[in-house]
Amino acid sequence: MPLDVPIRVMTGAEFEAVAERKPDYYRGRRGYMSAAATAAQDLIERRGLRTALELGPHLRPLIVGADVMDLVARADLATDGQVVEHDATAVPWPVADKAYDLFVALQVFEHLVDRQHDAFREVRRIARHAVISVPIDWVMADPTNCHHQISRERALSWFAPTVPTRVEIGSPAPKQRLIYVFEDLSPGTTGPVEAAG
Repeated sequence: MPLDVPIRVMTGAEFEAVAERKPDYYRGRRGYMSAAATAAQDLIERRGLRTALELGPHLRPLIVGADVMDLVARADLATDGQVVEHDATAVPWPVADKAYDLFVALQVFEHLVDRQHDAFREVRRIARHAVISVPIDWVMADPTNCHHQISRERALSWFAPTVPTRVEIGSPAPKQRLIYVFEDLSPGTTGPVEAAG
């Protein structure tokens, strides 16, 4: 399923082009997407990554050349890779063990109802490294909103027993987004975390 060509992150010009398609959605997203892109590019260059799977990108994957997993194939999704139609809350995923070098999910895990832990177990199975962003401590008018008051501890529980290699601040409070970076994933990976200041 993965492409035979190297992957790379979306450029600033490519981000601007996709943001023009839906400015209301992309307004305010440049910061955390840039932080996630920097983390992903570091992994791609330092580890020589060549394949990626991105879960639920909006109009275009952050990783150019990535395959995409989403509930349905969408005509408005611009991707160079293949689309895997699958509900990420249903495990196992239809992806082979360690099929991808990199897994990316930006502001998606909070939407997985109560199946984040199961989904991350699949991430560990199918990918060697991962970059995942999560909204932290948002206060929403509707307390049933999936973005409402996700604490750092709750987000880390989704990944347990795996500990992120490092955590980057994607955007500051009050709409803080944290970028969790995982290196050398395996089904039972654990390790130290380096938290950004």
